[in-house]
Amino acid sequence: MTGGSMLDLPHRRYVLFSGTLNDLMGWSDLFDSEVSSAPAFVWPADHAWCFASDVDPHWAGIGAERGVVDRLVAHRNLDVVHADPAERQPTYY
Repeated sequence: MTGGSMLDLPHRRYVLFSGTLNDLMGWSDLFDSEVSSAPAFVWPADHAWCFASDVDPHWAGIGAERGVVDRLVAHRNLDVVHADPAERQPTYY
């Protein structure tokens, strides 16, 4: 895994890393116990999809071609909904 440069955005600070999906299995070993075990953003080099999570453990965003998202929505073991940024977003409480 390579990287470690900082990215500062309003209300968030990120450390940028580059590596393979196999590198994700031990990435949290690089940090102390206060860091979440899941990265905030993941996307492959071809940018065919993107996964984003935040501090709320019940939420993640997935960006991909419509057919990929449709298959995730249709999967019985996943709780997935379509989200349109122009519409009111789903709530979970």
